Amino acid sequence: MVNKLLRFFLYFIFFILALIYFTPKNSIYYFLEKELKPYGVIISDEEVTDRAFFLEILHSNISFEKIQSVSISTTDIKIFALYNSINFKDIVLSSVAESFIPLHVENVNIIYTILSPLHILGSSYGEFGEVHMSVSILERKLHVTLIPSELMLKKYQSTLGNFVKNQNGEYEYDKVF
Repeated sequence: MVNKLLRFFLYFIFFILALIYFTPKNSIYYFLEKELKPYGVIISDEEVTDRAFFLEILHSNISFEKIQSVSISTTDIKIFALYNSINFKDIVLSSVAESFIPLHVENVNIIYTILSPLHILGSSYGEFGEVHMSVSILERKLHVTLIPSELMLKKYQSTLGNFVKNQNGEYEYDKVF
């Protein structure tokens, strides 16, 4: 009985891994890119590579309403059955945003798990400091916690004015959408 149960779990895990491996990740990416186009978001100059269990996108440029907005060095998209994540590395924002925030972001990580299906979590760090984010889909609420860097505290006081400082020295921002 235990042997049959173990064999069932091994076959199940093999099936899930095979499903992830053979999923047409490139096709899904290009479909999503096409769906973003009507909203004015255009992704260009990217190199898309299927890396067996994740999708790697190199050197992408994102334009919003025909304005070059973001350049991203590396994007890793991992779509698993229970855990999904998108990781952006070496992000450079357009010079238009320079008066609001520092332009270089080292890393952004967004996580969605089926174990908490009504929440999306994210974290980021860069010249601005460190950010932790959560989105509650049911409540339609965004909560951002910023631990600002010295650069952020000195040069971007107007941006920090949109946040509320808590007793820990962190800045918080809440938005209902």
